[in-house]
Amino acid sequence: MAKLASELMVDDVLGEGGIIKQYIPGFQARKSQLAMAQLIQKSIAERDCDVIEASTGIGKSFAYLVPAFLSNSKILISTGTKNLQDQLFKKDIPLINKTIVSGKQLALLKGRSNYCCTFRINKFRQQRRFQTRQLVQVFDALKSWSETSSTGDISEFSDIPENDSLWFYATSNADNCLGNECPDFKSCFVFKARRKAQDADVIVINHHLFFSDQALKEEGFGELLPEVDVLIFDEAHQLPDVASHFFGRSLTMRQYELLMKDIIEAQIIEARDSKDIQEVCKLNQKTIADFRLVLGKFSAKGEWRHIQHAPDIKTAIDELCQVMSTLLKQLEVLKARGKELALCFTRLEALNQIFNDFLLSKSSEVTWYEWNDRSFRLMISPVEIADQFRKQIDRSLYKSIFFTSATLSSNGSFDYFTRRLGIEDMQCSNFISPFDYQKQALLYLPETLPDPSDDNFAEAFANECCELINATRGNCFILFTSYRMLKLTSKILSRRLKNKLFIQGEQQRSELMNAYLKTPNPILLGTSSFWEGVDVKGDKLKLVIIDKLPFKSPGDPVYKRRLQRVTESGGNAFKDVQIPEATISLRQGVGRLIRDINDTGIVMIADKRLQTKSYGKDFISSLPDMSRCSKLQQALEFAASIK
Repeated sequence: MAKLASELMVDDVLGEGGIIKQYIPGFQARKSQLAMAQLIQKSIAERDCDVIEASTGIGKSFAYLVPAFLSNSKILISTGTKNLQDQLFKKDIPLINKTIVSGKQLALLKGRSNYCCTFRINKFRQQRRFQTRQLVQVFDALKSWSETSSTGDISEFSDIPENDSLWFYATSNADNCLGNECPDFKSCFVFKARRKAQDADVIVINHHLFFSDQALKEEGFGELLPEVDVLIFDEAHQLPDVASHFFGRSLTMRQYELLMKDIIEAQIIEARDSKDIQEVCKLNQKTIADFRLVLGKFSAKGEWRHIQHAPDIKTAIDELCQVMSTLLKQLEVLKARGKELALCFTRLEALNQIFNDFLLSKSSEVTWYEWNDRSFRLMISPVEIADQFRKQIDRSLYKSIFFTSATLSSNGSFDYFTRRLGIEDMQCSNFISPFDYQKQALLYLPETLPDPSDDNFAEAFANECCELINATRGNCFILFTSYRMLKLTSKILSRRLKNKLFIQGEQQRSELMNAYLKTPNPILLGTSSFWEGVDVKGDKLKLVIIDKLPFKSPGDPVYKRRLQRVTESGGNAFKDVQIPEATISLRQGVGRLIRDINDTGIVMIADKRLQTKSYGKDFISSLPDMSRCSKLQQALEFAASIK
């Protein structure tokens, strides 16, 4: 007699002869997957929390989904990327829901800017913002789609690329959303998605939305997410950086400029007799632009404390404070004239508060700036986020919390990850990959290349790349730690190779990957965004080349202060922070190669420091146990054996 869903154990689903085989032809039980699922099932029953490193290939999504579903708990899953979010919601979760016959209600929830806004679409169509017939046609098609779409998720409308500036006119953000004052509120896609999430049994979000919800709760403005029993962070290695962003505050030149335009538009519609405010807005725009020019006299990025007492800066700040104060007073008088003016006043108040906080920062924060030819950004960032993150976790009503990723440890230790989040007391586990790395992969560490700081490195590196690329006939990722090195290498390779080069920045990431997969013997050159979240199986990826160890720039203001804080407290910043962080990044990059039990290939890491520095062995011991060589001929022979 078949068991009821409530009677099932994870072994009944994922073990030998498990029922999941009925839904996935060829499914093979994996010891590590089953062990991870058993741990999670036990922890949910005992209301425990776990940090779990699930190596590539064990099938971690099923390992946490099955026990979570069997527990009959309300579940929240947070991912680092939209790609994984979509994969879980559209593929993995429906399969588990069907396998276990649980009938759970599912919801996918993204940030506000991922949904089209019918109010803004109609507003900008009526204002005839679009100059060409083609843009008018695209926007008309978008309007028609928005009237029939059930979700309003902009990823479903392919006529406009994901990062196109046109989306500004078709989506809202926290600054310009009218909320329940909006005429289209009842049909709003964002609030439909949030209402669905409130009633769902399983909700899939991303880390950014998780912290947005925490911020709303902190400020007493309600919540985006319902209370749940089980919280699962997948791609948890991204959490510290996402948390640092959300626990900080920022203001940009673009925010100011858009607000000035919105104030003028709102005044024309809601207070036509008050034209004086237009001149004040234009004066603000000029003062903001002048402030950017003053910033341009200093380094492009740095700590505010190093420039705040410069005479030009002090004068520019005084002028900016004065014009903002004048605008605030005028807008306060007009805000009762209409909801858009009222919203503009609220936005200006918020920007003014951030600006004041920036000028009067705390010792636990870093205030820093950066500028380019067109804009500037002022940032307030926490030096550490462990206390804030832990407080949020402790205040929550979750029965169990799980942090999982393929890369959470450095040299076998989880200390760096757990310290950053303040979760040192949680149990940490590592489940090994089923892949036979000794047979499937070769780690090539060239012995003849110069040091990465050597002037001759770029040419020598490109030569080595060409030799290996010819041996594997392309099908290669070259991952860089800097865009400068990417450009240098791409120029050399384009002259010497016939293979099609796909270079980051020339197309959107999704378009680049689609074109790569359709092209014979391709080569992709990318920086940080291609080190993770890219899954290419089979013959399309036989070679991964990494130019240098991915140490973060110690010149980054927040990172620099973090390193100083460790040193001041008696620690070793290089050993305690820089090496663990670079190790986790390196593991992500190397992990692009072997994604399946049948995959084979070569990883070349061109950084001589792996062999000449004492810390090199820490990096190598953190990588999968691949065969290893240091001579080019051996690498070429391995390439010939896997064709």
